Amino acid sequence: MSSSWGIDLKSCSPETLFDLANQLKGSDDKTQLLSIQKEIIERVRGMGASNQVIVDLLIRNMWKGERAALAEDWSEAMGISELEFRKLANVRKS
Repeated sequence: MSSSWGIDLKSCSPETLFDLANQLKGSDDKTQLLSIQKEIIERVRGMGASNQVIVDLLIRNMWKGERAALAEDWSEAMGISELEFRKLANVRKS
C-alpha cells in the first residue's frame, strides 16, 4: 500500500507508522491518516489480535476521557462503529 506521499506503508516499521499517524493527527489529510491506521490494524490482525485486543492496545495508559476521542479516530480504520469501539473501551458517550 503506497501513500499519497509516495511512502510504501508496507515497508514501514510499526514505530514509523505510529510516528506518521501521530504527525497527521489533527491535520486535514484524513485519507492519509486513515490509510496508515488501516495498515497498523491489518498488521495487528495478521498477528491474530481481536478487536478487543486492538482497542486495549490503543487505550493503554489513557484516561477514560481521552479514550472517547480514540473511538472517533480509530473506529473507521478498524471497520467498526464508534459505539462498538466505545463498548470495547468501556467508555460511555458523553
